[in-house]
Amino acid sequence: MNEESVTPQELAEAKESATEVSKCPSCGANLTYNPAHGTLECEYCGTEVKVDMTEYAEEIDFSKLVEDNRAWNDETRVYVCNNCGARQILSKREIAPKCAFCGTSNIVETDSMSGLKPNAILPFLLGKESAGKFYTKWAKKKLFSPSSFKRDLKPEKISGNYYPAFTFDSNTRTPYVGRLGEYYYTSHTDSKGRVHTTRHTRYFNIGGTYEMFFNDVFVQASAPTDTKMLKKIGPFATDDSHKYSSDFLHGFSASQYEKDGLECWKEARGFMQSSVRANILSQYHYDVIESFSFNMHCYNTTYKYLLLPVYIGHSEYKKKLYRFYMNGQSGKVWGKTPKSPVRILTAVLLGLAVAAAVTVLCVMAAL
Repeated sequence: MNEESVTPQELAEAKESATEVSKCPSCGANLTYNPAHGTLECEYCGTEVKVDMTEYAEEIDFSKLVEDNRAWNDETRVYVCNNCGARQILSKREIAPKCAFCGTSNIVETDSMSGLKPNAILPFLLGKESAGKFYTKWAKKKLFSPSSFKRDLKPEKISGNYYPAFTFDSNTRTPYVGRLGEYYYTSHTDSKGRVHTTRHTRYFNIGGTYEMFFNDVFVQASAPTDTKMLKKIGPFATDDSHKYSSDFLHGFSASQYEKDGLECWKEARGFMQSSVRANILSQYHYDVIESFSFNMHCYNTTYKYLLLPVYIGHSEYKKKLYRFYMNGQSGKVWGKTPKSPVRILTAVLLGLAVAAAVTVLCVMAAL
């Protein structure tokens, strides 16, 4: 190609295409990340490209959170699902994307900005085949699920999605003052020989400065409805997060954050304040708080904006779908399975029988 015959934009796109790691060096097809091998793989010719797993995420000074203008739009785009309304971020190299939440292909690109670019990621460590096995093992242990469901169990449409979160490290120094009270009791005997006990309160003043360090205070930044799910399949090893690379996103999607970094910091700071207050008071033996005030100062505060790996899938039973979620690193599962009324009734009856037997034994022992 003669560089003088093309526009600067065409030349830049050609150079980007030539150096884009997500393109197969052998056949030019798109590569996708394979968590089981830690490689980018071509599904057409089988070529593998090793992904660098040696770089770990670094903490970023909190002051940069306000001024940070690292846009993610240079390598991603935002889609919205017309079926369930979910918004998700995909690599610009993704072809024919499907909704990670409902599985339909009825999603369209929007003009929305992708937002702040992550600096950390917990990459998927389990492949979809392994994820299916973890789910099957989990579902078969469900006591109240019908035997027919367990026998024909088959996880379907498993897709990987990254959920946004922030973590914060901070030193804190907290001056405090207060007045606490401890109960003590006195007794006296009246003229009729009856003993009377009276409770008193002995108050004492407290004050000082308390220092405490917080490491990786975790705040999930996606929709509030995801909070319960992320807690159920956690914890996530945020201390071991890798430096963000678009390589980990190829073949996967990511959710947009609903709460930005400053909103998440406000939540994290509230958690720190509660912890500091509890720790200060735990130093003293008291029964009542007459007054207590403290002023927590944070310094050397840093943050990470990271992505958490979650597999989403479902199983079908009697034309009803049962969705599940899975930690993409540990394989921990949370979700719903069908319930068998017969199994539930049997368990209730057995419980009542055991309770009745225990009651009879207690009565006999008392005789």
